[in-house]
Amino acid sequence: YEQTLGNERYVTLASGKEKPTEAEMQAIQPCLDQYGGGTTSTTSEQPSGENPLPTAPPDVQACVKQAIGETAYNELYNSTRAPTEAEIAQITPCFGQNGMGNFGNLGGGDQGGMPPFMKNLKASDWEAIINILVPPNELQAITENVLDQVFAYLNGETDSASVSLVKLKSRLAGQAGQDALLQLITAQPPCTDEQLVQMAAGALGGEQGMVICNPPEVVLALLLPELQSQLNALLTEMPDEAIIIKPSSQPAQRGGGEPLGDDPITALRNVRFGSRLSPLLPLGLLMLVTIFGVRSLKGWMRWWGIPFFFAGAIALIPGIAILPALNWAWVNFAAPRIPPIITADIVATGRNLVTYILHYLAEQIAIQSAVLLTVGLAAWIGSYFIKTGRKENIPAIPPPPTIA
Repeated sequence: YEQTLGNERYVTLASGKEKPTEAEMQAIQPCLDQYGGGTTSTTSEQPSGENPLPTAPPDVQACVKQAIGETAYNELYNSTRAPTEAEIAQITPCFGQNGMGNFGNLGGGDQGGMPPFMKNLKASDWEAIINILVPPNELQAITENVLDQVFAYLNGETDSASVSLVKLKSRLAGQAGQDALLQLITAQPPCTDEQLVQMAAGALGGEQGMVICNPPEVVLALLLPELQSQLNALLTEMPDEAIIIKPSSQPAQRGGGEPLGDDPITALRNVRFGSRLSPLLPLGLLMLVTIFGVRSLKGWMRWWGIPFFFAGAIALIPGIAILPALNWAWVNFAAPRIPPIITADIVATGRNLVTYILHYLAEQIAIQSAVLLTVGLAAWIGSYFIKTGRKENIPAIPPPPTIA
């Protein structure tokens, strides 16, 4: 491109300040034909089920052959069979080191999943991008607003829940969006020469989309305006709000044969309403015991202290067992079922989030249970130090004998 257009014109067009003329497009068309749809397409650009090995660069093919052996390489190259999990694990680094993302579509089948450039993001990169786009104070406000809407939905006060995307769109269109792009790009592996050519082809109007890799700073400064313009074009299609819970297409039915309601939403709301009233039942029973069975302060402390103590002790068990149960469930059920397309950093971030939420829940349960247990134990023990008043047994004195 630079030889065809000249250095000054190439820089102007690559920066996105101007569009190439028809004559310039005709001049660079051989370059676009040679490199624009070339041999370095990423895994995400492969048609679903297409074998990426025959179109991979020679260094990638050599790496794969060295990793799995010539016999297995020939079988996979000719699509004779699908790769095993062990072979995929050996092959993936060969594609990743050359900016082609993780190896996933070989052997047919629609693997799907996120784009390869998203898999290159580490937990620190995700954290940085989220902090750039949604500052902590705004994230807290959004989270609290969503929780309020969800509970209002469960209480029957609203029929849907949504989150506004207006501020996020505004930040993506401004400096924050550019900073997030920089964070995304710098997290990628360095660009190869072929990928740099593809980047230039995309900036100059080639049909192939932009390749996401980490170019030199000079090239990145030239391409950043074009990337920002593509992002702005996507923002015009983004809605102003995201619907978390959609309104039910059918109105809630009343008076049906089910005890909790004829639809799941009504049943859930009835259960939630009942759970809010459930503490009144044991308190009512204790009040009846107090009225009809308690005759002294000592008896009242025992009748209330013993149930409080055992209720707190029983409730303390799940509070202590939540986190160990989560670890056991994660190892035995969740982890084996996580698709390989999800990177380890994303899995770790999701697990940390769930652990944080359950840790907060367990902490609240443990605190309330400990308070209940302590109050009950104190009342139970204190009842032994209260002496009930008893009338002294005074022997009856016989009346003096009468004198006849």
